[in-house]
Amino acid sequence: MSASPQVSLLIPTHNNARTIAETIESCVNQTFKDIEIVIYDEESKDATREIINRFAAQDSRIRVLTSETNSGPLMAWRKLLYEARGKYMTWVWSDDLILPRFVEVLAGVLDKNPTHLLAGCNAYRYYYPSDPNAPVPKADLNNPHPDWEWLNAPYPTATLKGDAYALGIFAKVYPVTQMCNLYRIEAVKEIFDHQIHIENPFGWDYSRAAYGNDVQFLSELGLRSGELVQVGDALVVARSTPTSLTERLIKKDRWQYWLQYTWSFYQGWSRCRGLSPRMDKMIDFALDRVHFCNIPYALKNRLWPKFANPFRAARALWFILRHDRHFRKDAGPASMEALLASR
Repeated sequence: MSASPQVSLLIPTHNNARTIAETIESCVNQTFKDIEIVIYDEESKDATREIINRFAAQDSRIRVLTSETNSGPLMAWRKLLYEARGKYMTWVWSDDLILPRFVEVLAGVLDKNPTHLLAGCNAYRYYYPSDPNAPVPKADLNNPHPDWEWLNAPYPTATLKGDAYALGIFAKVYPVTQMCNLYRIEAVKEIFDHQIHIENPFGWDYSRAAYGNDVQFLSELGLRSGELVQVGDALVVARSTPTSLTERLIKKDRWQYWLQYTWSFYQGWSRCRGLSPRMDKMIDFALDRVHFCNIPYALKNRLWPKFANPFRAARALWFILRHDRHFRKDAGPASMEALLASR
């Protein structure tokens, strides 16, 4: 393995024996070969370590790190970040996959755009069985299955301003998962710690329940980049079970999930106010949605809402119906730029 590989693929694991082998294989089989694969396992009790050690014995590009305590997802990701040796990096979640040309395409974009701090792509999505004894069907990454859904509705490859990209995440145009991007590692190190403990008035521990850290991270990096490219091709396969932690939270308390994400946009964008002259408009969009989400969240949990301005809640609903990809199917790069320019 090169002492200074071009790209670091960073895999955090915890009891992922059902899926980790296929995840590693998707990294090993990249068409771009100048990579390292760093795997950090925290406190697995199943066969995860046996599997990752077997792969490491077969490929010198793989390094394995372990811990007998569980520090939570954000600190595990941070550990991997500071172990990485590459110029570019991304995290690869241990039940997801990257298509063979993921690194080739996104590293190529960054090579061509030396001022850009990240380059992204779309993804496929599907569920595998919740039953831990049921096998996980193997994915053919060279021939994506026609039944796989798109994680985000298809969008064209485009060069975006950083604020339009951040608004595109907010409007569900672009993926919110960090895995759908490749990053310049030094830029990530500059901002990562901002996203671990997110101040909030609701008492949530974002370092343990990591819902919203991703949008702060992506927004700030995009805003600092100024411009970036989002590739319309799906180069990632996002997989989970119908009973995953995220799916369970959405079913148990959908409004906490959305409010937690919305607060993260608001708090993160407020911290980035000086990175774009259009940030005040975006912060207003986020605060409107905080008021919108906080009302049903408070009602469900029998709390007095901390944010309940009906005018702001109505404006948030207007934004969702007119500009969010859930309802506005033609929302995309052009509509995000037009929205920011119009207000």
